Amino acid sequence: MKFFPFALLFILISCGEPLTRQDLLPDATGTHGEIILLIEDDLWTGAVGESVSAQLDQNAKGPYLRPEPMFTVVRKRPAELNHLSQLNRNLLKVMVDFDSTYSETVIIEKRDYFAKNQLFVIIKDSDPDRLYKYIVNDFGNIIDLFNDFELQQLIREYKERPNAAIKEKAQKNFGISISLPKESELKVDSSHFMWVKRDRSKHLLSNESLRSNETYWIQQGILFWSEPYSDTSQLTTHGVLQKRDSMLKYHVPGKVKHSYMSTEYDPYYKPESRVFEYNGSYAIEIRGLWVHRGDPAAFGGGPFVQYTIHNKSKGTVVTVCGYIYAPKFDKREYIREIDAMLNTIELVE
Repeated sequence: MKFFPFALLFILISCGEPLTRQDLLPDATGTHGEIILLIEDDLWTGAVGESVSAQLDQNAKGPYLRPEPMFTVVRKRPAELNHLSQLNRNLLKVMVDFDSTYSETVIIEKRDYFAKNQLFVIIKDSDPDRLYKYIVNDFGNIIDLFNDFELQQLIREYKERPNAAIKEKAQKNFGISISLPKESELKVDSSHFMWVKRDRSKHLLSNESLRSNETYWIQQGILFWSEPYSDTSQLTTHGVLQKRDSMLKYHVPGKVKHSYMSTEYDPYYKPESRVFEYNGSYAIEIRGLWVHRGDPAAFGGGPFVQYTIHNKSKGTVVTVCGYIYAPKFDKREYIREIDAMLNTIELVE
């Protein structure tokens, strides 16, 4: 079996298939949201390292019930980068290059360097003070680069392995194409409302802030609803939230009798919205928290992200809402997954 890679190479060459460097690379490893940071001790313990750490430890953009860092960072000395760790999907190297002279801080972006679907970013300068100023003033560009890369990787994964049955249902009922994880399950199906669930189990020890020998279920849900377009009030934040709450109250009951899913409007957690263009159509994104209402004994809640899109060709307003229920775990990566799922939406003519 140890000769298999060479046999495969021989077969590909024999068949006349042109090989590229990427064909010979292994797949990237590591979890989404994790960055291996390569930096020498003298930089790490000084102002540059403190600034890099502070930038990467910023709170991720919500909605979250508690602060979570933007990335999970594993710091290593460059010499510690071995064959296993160099396959990580996200690598960031910060260095002072005393052997060269630069007029400004240099950013090198390498894709598929050690592995397929990998991003390796190098930040270097011959002037330590200028390097520090870049980290303080412009490191947001690096953060955006890694966040966008992670989102695009998830989008690619979902599009490569979509749940074909749900994709067909969404197209038939709502005039959209969407790529949800293959293990997603259809819970409710109708011509104007659909509920998809993706349940996973996770051990409590996976959350470093807790110590207990228990396993819990985590739920990601995707809700679909639509209505005929009548006037512009349907495309305001107020109109979208009003429709959202009426649909959730009727279609998404809680476990406690007479309870139902609703939206949290507390000033500290109130929903945030933005208007944007999606596939050439007017759209509103709303990010916030959901809660159970209707009975004082009802409990539960978590973050949600929702797209409402005006589908002109169908004459409808269609909404796709992703929510998370993971009360004992961090939610950053679950929200990233929801964002990726929503970004696979395409309007179908």
